[in-house]
Amino acid sequence: MNILSRKHCIIGESPIWNEFDQKLYQVNGYGANEVCIIDIRTKEITVKKYDFSILAISFDKQGRMIISCKDVAFYLNCDGTREELYDTSEYSIRYGNDAKVGPDGRYYIGTQSRKRMGIDNSIDGKLYSIDKSGKVKVVIDNMILSNGFDWSMDEKRFYHTDSDTEYIKEYLFDKLTGSCEYTGRKIKVDGIDGFTIDIQDNIYAACWGRGHIAVVDTKDMIIKKYIKVPAKVTTSCAFAGENMNNLVVTTATLDTDIIGDSLAGYTFICENDIVGRKPFLFG
Repeated sequence: MNILSRKHCIIGESPIWNEFDQKLYQVNGYGANEVCIIDIRTKEITVKKYDFSILAISFDKQGRMIISCKDVAFYLNCDGTREELYDTSEYSIRYGNDAKVGPDGRYYIGTQSRKRMGIDNSIDGKLYSIDKSGKVKVVIDNMILSNGFDWSMDEKRFYHTDSDTEYIKEYLFDKLTGSCEYTGRKIKVDGIDGFTIDIQDNIYAACWGRGHIAVVDTKDMIIKKYIKVPAKVTTSCAFAGENMNNLVVTTATLDTDIIGDSLAGYTFICENDIVGRKPFLFG
C-alpha cells in the first residue's frame, strides 16, 4: 500500500471518486473543515477550507458537490453559495455522520444518537433518505452511531453498521421505495467504521484503531482477510481511478500517538485487480 497524500488529517473521511474531473475528494474533519482534492496520478493535492463543519461529500448527476454537515445537507456551488437539499423548517436532521447516494438516486445520511453525543441516554440515531424533491424519510431507527454503508452489485441488498455494536447488518433493499428489511444476517467487525464494496460483493471495512481493512465475504458473512494499513486509525475506504481499481484508504491522527504512528492521517492507495463501481449520483 502506497502513500497518496502526506497530509496529516485530523480525521480523513468520506473518500469519493469524482468522475467529472477524474479526481479523488475527501474530508479532513473534526474541526479542520477542509475538502481535499487529489489527483491520484500526480498526487497533487488542493485543499479548500470552509467556515462550516464537513462530514461527507457526494455529487449529483450534473457534477454539483453535496456536503453533509452536522445538522444540514446542501449543494455547495462553485461560487461558495449553498442550496439546501431539503426544507429544514419541515425536517430536522441532527448530529449527522456518514452519508452517500444510493442506487435509487436518493441521498442517505446516518446520524448519531443523543446518547452518543452525551446529551442524554436516548438511542435515537437514524438513517435518513432524501429524494430529489426534498422529501425526507427515516429508513433505519434506534441506533447509537449510524456509520458505514453500501449496496450489493445487484442493488437488492444493503449493508449498514451501527458502529457502537461493531456489527455489519444485511438488509433487503427496495430500490423503488428506498426501504430496508433486516435479513437477520450480520457479522461482527472490531472497530468497524466506513466501508465500500467491490464488484464481487466483498466489503472493505476500515477498522478504527486496528491498522487494517477487513475484507468481508457477504455471501457467507465471514472475514476473508485483513489488508494491513501503515497507520493505526483507519477511517474509511473507497475505490477510485478511471478503471475503479485503486483502493483508497483514509486515516486519522485522532486517538493515536503521532510520534509512534508517523503516517497517521495520511491517505493511502493500492492499485490491484480488485475493482469497485463508480459512486452513485444524486437525482
